[in-house]
Amino acid sequence: MKKIYTIIAALAIATGATAQSFTVHTKDGKTVKYHCSDVDSISFDNEKEPEVVAPRIGDIYYSDGTWSTKLKEGATPIGIVFRVGIAGDMSDREGFYTKKDGKTPFDEFHGYVVALRDATAKDDTNEGVWWSAFDAKFTGTGASTNIADFLGYTNTQSIVETAIRDKGELNGSTNNYPATYYATTVYEQTCPAPESSSGWFLPAAGQMEYLFDRVYFDEDGSGRSCVSATFELLTENLATPLYEPDSEYWTSTEKVDSYGTSTWAYYFSFDSSQFKPGFVAAYRKNSEIRVRSMLAF
Repeated sequence: MKKIYTIIAALAIATGATAQSFTVHTKDGKTVKYHCSDVDSISFDNEKEPEVVAPRIGDIYYSDGTWSTKLKEGATPIGIVFRVGIAGDMSDREGFYTKKDGKTPFDEFHGYVVALRDATAKDDTNEGVWWSAFDAKFTGTGASTNIADFLGYTNTQSIVETAIRDKGELNGSTNNYPATYYATTVYEQTCPAPESSSGWFLPAAGQMEYLFDRVYFDEDGSGRSCVSATFELLTENLATPLYEPDSEYWTSTEKVDSYGTSTWAYYFSFDSSQFKPGFVAAYRKNSEIRVRSMLAF
Protein backbone atom coordinates (compact mmCIF):
# COMPACT_ATOMS: atom_id res chain seq x y z
CA MET A 1 0.00 0.00 0.00
CA LYS A 2 1.04 3.64 -0.36
CA LYS A 3 1.37 6.02 2.57
CA ILE A 4 1.01 9.77 2.09
CA TYR A 5 2.75 12.22 4.39
CA THR A 6 2.56 15.98 4.36
CA ILE A 7 5.78 17.72 3.53
CA ILE A 8 6.01 19.10 7.04
CA ALA A 9 5.85 15.67 8.66
CA ALA A 10 8.24 14.10 6.15
CA LEU A 11 10.85 16.81 6.53
CA ALA A 12 10.54 16.76 10.28
CA ILE A 13 11.49 13.10 10.24
CA ALA A 14 14.15 13.26 7.52
CA THR A 15 15.91 16.60 8.02
CA GLY A 16 14.49 18.40 11.01
CA ALA A 17 11.63 20.93 11.35
CA THR A 18 13.78 23.94 10.39
CA ALA A 19 14.80 22.63 6.95
CA GLN A 20 13.90 24.94 4.04
CA SER A 21 14.86 22.48 1.29
CA PHE A 22 15.92 18.89 0.81
CA THR A 23 17.97 16.97 -1.76
CA VAL A 24 17.24 13.51 -3.18
CA HIS A 25 20.32 11.43 -4.08
CA THR A 26 19.57 8.58 -6.51
CA LYS A 27 21.63 5.41 -6.96
CA ASP A 28 22.70 6.39 -10.47
CA GLY A 29 24.59 9.39 -9.05
CA LYS A 30 22.03 12.11 -9.78
CA THR A 31 20.77 14.67 -7.24
CA VAL A 32 17.54 16.66 -7.23
CA LYS A 33 16.94 19.57 -4.85
CA TYR A 34 13.46 20.64 -3.72
CA HIS A 35 12.33 23.71 -1.79
CA CYS A 36 9.79 23.00 0.92
CA SER A 37 7.46 25.72 -0.29
CA ASP A 38 7.17 24.05 -3.71
CA VAL A 39 6.13 20.61 -2.43
CA ASP A 40 2.58 19.75 -1.41
CA SER A 41 3.09 16.14 -0.26
CA ILE A 42 5.41 13.14 -0.53
CA SER A 43 4.26 9.66 -1.54
CA PHE A 44 6.17 6.62 -0.25
CA ASP A 45 5.52 3.43 -2.20
CA ASN A 46 5.68 0.36 0.02
CA GLU A 47 4.38 -2.02 -2.63
CA LYS A 48 6.41 -5.22 -3.04
CA GLU A 49 7.73 -6.32 -6.41
CA PRO A 50 5.63 -9.16 -7.84
CA GLU A 51 7.08 -12.55 -6.97
CA VAL A 52 8.55 -14.46 -9.91
CA VAL A 53 7.11 -17.97 -10.06
CA ALA A 54 9.54 -20.70 -11.09
CA PRO A 55 8.82 -22.18 -14.55
CA ARG A 56 7.00 -25.49 -14.86
CA ILE A 57 6.71 -28.07 -17.62
CA GLY A 58 4.01 -26.96 -20.02
CA ASP A 59 4.38 -23.24 -19.23
CA ILE A 60 3.99 -20.78 -22.08
CA TYR A 61 7.20 -18.90 -22.89
CA TYR A 62 6.90 -15.34 -24.24
CA SER A 63 8.86 -13.03 -26.53
CA ASP A 64 9.85 -10.85 -23.55
CA GLY A 65 11.56 -13.78 -21.79
CA THR A 66 8.81 -14.37 -19.22
CA TRP A 67 6.61 -17.42 -18.74
CA SER A 68 3.22 -18.33 -17.29
CA THR A 69 0.87 -21.28 -16.93
CA LYS A 70 -2.04 -19.40 -18.50
CA LEU A 71 -2.10 -17.01 -21.43
CA LYS A 72 -1.10 -13.46 -20.50
CA GLU A 73 -3.00 -10.64 -22.12
CA GLY A 74 -0.83 -8.46 -24.34
CA ALA A 75 2.11 -10.93 -24.37
CA THR A 76 3.33 -12.88 -27.41
CA PRO A 77 3.77 -16.68 -26.92
CA ILE A 78 6.78 -18.15 -28.74
CA GLY A 79 7.39 -21.51 -27.07
CA ILE A 80 6.56 -24.11 -24.43
CA VAL A 81 8.78 -25.12 -21.48
CA PHE A 82 9.51 -28.85 -21.68
CA ARG A 83 12.27 -29.26 -19.12
CA VAL A 84 13.17 -27.24 -16.02
CA GLY A 85 16.80 -26.85 -14.94
CA ILE A 86 19.97 -28.00 -16.64
CA ALA A 87 19.97 -31.55 -18.06
CA GLY A 88 23.15 -32.59 -16.32
CA ASP A 89 22.04 -36.21 -16.45
CA MET A 90 22.11 -35.93 -20.24
CA SER A 91 25.60 -34.42 -20.59
CA ASP A 92 24.54 -30.76 -20.70
CA ARG A 93 26.20 -28.04 -18.58
CA GLU A 94 25.29 -24.46 -17.70
CA GLY A 95 28.78 -23.37 -18.67
CA PHE A 96 28.11 -24.32 -22.29
CA TYR A 97 25.61 -21.50 -22.68
CA THR A 98 25.69 -17.78 -23.26
CA LYS A 99 22.86 -15.39 -23.87
CA LYS A 100 21.79 -14.57 -27.41
CA ASP A 101 24.65 -12.05 -27.86
CA GLY A 102 27.10 -14.96 -27.75
CA LYS A 103 29.15 -13.42 -24.90
CA THR A 104 27.12 -12.90 -21.74
CA PRO A 105 26.78 -15.85 -19.32
CA PHE A 106 23.32 -16.73 -18.03
CA ASP A 107 22.33 -15.09 -14.75
CA GLU A 108 20.35 -18.23 -13.95
CA PHE A 109 19.58 -21.29 -16.07
CA HIS A 110 15.83 -21.98 -15.98
CA GLY A 111 15.30 -24.68 -18.60
CA TYR A 112 14.48 -25.52 -22.21
CA VAL A 113 11.77 -24.36 -24.62
CA VAL A 114 10.43 -25.84 -27.84
CA ALA A 115 9.20 -23.44 -30.54
CA LEU A 116 5.51 -23.18 -31.38
CA ARG A 117 5.93 -23.61 -35.13
CA ASP A 118 8.25 -25.25 -37.63
CA ALA A 119 11.20 -23.19 -38.80
CA THR A 120 10.60 -24.61 -42.28
CA ALA A 121 6.90 -23.66 -42.44
CA LYS A 122 5.98 -21.53 -45.44
CA ASP A 123 2.51 -20.25 -46.32
CA ASP A 124 0.96 -22.66 -43.79
CA THR A 125 2.76 -25.59 -45.44
CA ASN A 126 5.44 -27.52 -43.57
CA GLU A 127 8.30 -28.06 -45.98
CA GLY A 128 11.46 -30.07 -45.59
CA VAL A 129 15.12 -29.12 -46.06
CA TRP A 130 18.42 -30.98 -46.28
CA TRP A 131 20.66 -31.40 -43.26
CA SER A 132 23.61 -30.80 -45.58
CA ALA A 133 24.90 -31.85 -48.98
CA PHE A 134 26.06 -35.43 -49.57
CA ASP A 135 29.84 -35.80 -49.33
CA ALA A 136 31.20 -39.35 -49.18
CA LYS A 137 34.49 -38.11 -47.66
CA PHE A 138 33.00 -35.76 -45.03
CA THR A 139 34.04 -36.63 -41.46
CA GLY A 140 31.43 -34.53 -39.68
CA THR A 141 31.06 -31.11 -38.08
CA GLY A 142 32.13 -32.20 -34.62
CA ALA A 143 28.53 -32.33 -33.38
CA SER A 144 27.65 -35.08 -30.92
CA THR A 145 26.88 -38.57 -32.20
CA ASN A 146 25.17 -39.63 -28.96
CA ILE A 147 21.41 -39.91 -29.54
CA ALA A 148 20.68 -39.65 -25.79
CA ASP A 149 22.26 -36.29 -24.92
CA PHE A 150 20.90 -32.72 -24.64
CA LEU A 151 23.67 -31.03 -26.63
CA GLY A 152 21.61 -29.29 -29.31
CA TYR A 153 23.05 -25.88 -28.43
CA THR A 154 26.70 -26.92 -28.68
CA ASN A 155 25.97 -29.09 -31.73
CA THR A 156 24.50 -26.05 -33.47
CA GLN A 157 27.58 -24.01 -32.65
CA SER A 158 29.81 -26.72 -34.15
CA ILE A 159 27.73 -26.81 -37.34
CA VAL A 160 27.80 -23.02 -37.69
CA GLU A 161 31.56 -22.91 -37.13
CA THR A 162 32.07 -25.62 -39.77
CA ALA A 163 29.90 -23.73 -42.26
CA ILE A 164 31.89 -20.53 -41.72
CA ARG A 165 35.21 -22.37 -41.97
CA ASP A 166 34.37 -24.36 -45.10
CA LYS A 167 31.78 -22.19 -46.86
CA GLY A 168 32.50 -18.69 -45.56
CA GLU A 169 29.04 -18.45 -43.95
CA LEU A 170 26.00 -20.42 -42.91
CA ASN A 171 23.18 -20.19 -45.45
CA GLY A 172 20.19 -22.09 -46.78
CA SER A 173 21.74 -23.51 -49.95
CA THR A 174 21.79 -27.29 -50.31
CA ASN A 175 25.61 -27.42 -50.36
CA ASN A 176 25.70 -25.71 -46.95
CA TYR A 177 23.76 -26.61 -43.75
CA PRO A 178 20.16 -25.59 -44.44
CA ALA A 179 18.56 -27.39 -41.46
CA THR A 180 20.72 -25.41 -39.04
CA TYR A 181 20.23 -22.24 -41.06
CA TYR A 182 16.45 -22.56 -40.82
CA ALA A 183 16.55 -23.46 -37.12
CA THR A 184 18.63 -20.38 -36.29
CA THR A 185 18.71 -17.57 -38.86
CA VAL A 186 15.37 -18.08 -40.59
CA TYR A 187 13.37 -18.74 -37.45
CA GLU A 188 15.01 -15.80 -35.69
CA GLN A 189 13.74 -13.55 -38.49
CA THR A 190 10.25 -15.00 -38.14
CA CYS A 191 10.17 -15.21 -34.35
CA PRO A 192 12.99 -13.34 -32.54
CA ALA A 193 14.23 -15.03 -29.38
CA PRO A 194 14.51 -12.92 -26.19
CA GLU A 195 17.90 -11.35 -25.49
CA SER A 196 17.96 -13.16 -22.14
CA SER A 197 17.76 -16.57 -23.86
CA SER A 198 20.35 -18.64 -25.74
CA GLY A 199 18.72 -17.89 -29.07
CA TRP A 200 17.21 -20.61 -31.27
CA PHE A 201 19.16 -23.80 -32.03
CA LEU A 202 18.67 -27.13 -33.81
CA PRO A 203 17.80 -29.63 -31.06
CA ALA A 204 19.70 -32.81 -30.32
CA ALA A 205 18.10 -36.24 -30.80
CA GLY A 206 18.01 -36.72 -27.03
CA GLN A 207 16.05 -33.49 -26.56
CA MET A 208 13.41 -34.53 -29.06
CA GLU A 209 13.13 -38.01 -27.56
CA TYR A 210 12.84 -36.60 -24.03
CA LEU A 211 10.11 -34.23 -25.19
CA PHE A 212 8.08 -37.07 -26.73
CA ASP A 213 8.66 -39.77 -24.11
CA ARG A 214 8.61 -37.79 -20.89
CA VAL A 215 6.51 -34.64 -21.12
CA TYR A 216 4.47 -34.41 -24.32
CA PHE A 217 1.50 -36.53 -23.20
CA ASP A 218 -0.43 -36.84 -19.96
CA GLU A 219 -0.19 -40.61 -20.19
CA ASP A 220 -1.29 -41.52 -16.65
CA GLY A 221 -4.33 -39.24 -16.68
CA SER A 222 -3.07 -37.34 -13.67
CA GLY A 223 -3.83 -33.97 -15.25
CA ARG A 224 -0.27 -32.82 -14.64
CA SER A 225 1.21 -30.15 -16.86
CA CYS A 226 2.25 -31.50 -20.23
CA VAL A 227 3.27 -30.03 -23.58
CA SER A 228 0.34 -31.33 -25.65
CA ALA A 229 -2.18 -29.63 -23.34
CA THR A 230 -0.43 -26.31 -23.89
CA PHE A 231 -0.47 -26.75 -27.66
CA GLU A 232 -4.23 -27.31 -27.38
CA LEU A 233 -4.59 -24.19 -25.24
CA LEU A 234 -2.77 -22.04 -27.79
CA THR A 235 -4.97 -23.19 -30.73
CA GLU A 236 -4.02 -23.30 -34.41
CA ASN A 237 -3.75 -19.51 -34.61
CA LEU A 238 -0.79 -19.48 -32.24
CA ALA A 239 0.91 -22.87 -32.53
CA THR A 240 1.32 -26.06 -34.57
CA PRO A 241 1.50 -29.26 -32.50
CA LEU A 242 4.46 -31.58 -33.00
CA TYR A 243 2.39 -34.76 -32.85
CA GLU A 244 0.56 -34.86 -36.18
CA PRO A 245 0.70 -36.81 -39.48
CA ASP A 246 3.99 -36.75 -41.43
CA SER A 247 5.72 -34.97 -38.56
CA GLU A 248 9.44 -35.85 -38.72
CA TYR A 249 12.23 -33.52 -37.66
CA TRP A 250 15.96 -33.20 -38.21
CA THR A 251 18.13 -33.14 -35.11
CA SER A 252 21.64 -31.72 -34.79
CA THR A 253 23.03 -35.16 -33.86
CA GLU A 254 25.29 -36.66 -36.54
CA LYS A 255 25.89 -40.29 -37.41
CA VAL A 256 29.49 -41.31 -38.08
CA ASP A 257 30.04 -44.69 -39.72
CA SER A 258 32.75 -47.26 -39.10
CA TYR A 259 34.97 -45.58 -41.72
CA GLY A 260 34.87 -42.29 -39.82
CA THR A 261 32.74 -40.51 -42.41
CA SER A 262 29.40 -38.81 -41.84
CA THR A 263 26.85 -38.81 -44.63
CA TRP A 264 23.83 -39.44 -42.40
CA ALA A 265 22.28 -37.57 -39.47
CA TYR A 266 19.52 -38.42 -37.01
CA TYR A 267 15.89 -37.36 -37.22
CA PHE A 268 13.01 -37.85 -34.79
CA SER A 269 9.51 -39.03 -35.66
CA PHE A 270 6.44 -37.38 -34.09
CA ASP A 271 4.38 -38.82 -36.97
CA SER A 272 0.95 -39.66 -35.51
CA SER A 273 0.03 -41.71 -38.61
CA GLN A 274 2.69 -44.31 -37.85
CA PHE A 275 1.94 -47.45 -35.84
CA LYS A 276 4.67 -46.66 -33.29
CA PRO A 277 5.92 -43.07 -33.54
CA GLY A 278 8.39 -41.50 -31.15
CA PHE A 279 11.69 -42.92 -32.36
CA VAL A 280 15.15 -41.74 -33.41
CA ALA A 281 16.47 -42.93 -36.76
CA ALA A 282 19.31 -41.98 -39.11
CA TYR A 283 18.88 -40.90 -42.71
CA ARG A 284 20.90 -39.42 -45.56
CA LYS A 285 21.78 -35.79 -44.92
CA ASN A 286 20.59 -34.79 -48.38
CA SER A 287 16.97 -35.65 -47.51
CA GLU A 288 14.12 -33.20 -47.05
CA ILE A 289 12.93 -33.25 -43.43
CA ARG A 290 11.25 -30.57 -41.32
CA VAL A 291 12.91 -28.42 -38.63
CA ARG A 292 11.61 -27.31 -35.20
CA SER A 293 13.81 -24.99 -33.14
CA MET A 294 14.52 -24.91 -29.41
CA LEU A 295 16.13 -22.44 -27.00
CA ALA A 296 17.42 -22.38 -23.43
CA PHE A 297 16.45 -19.65 -20.97
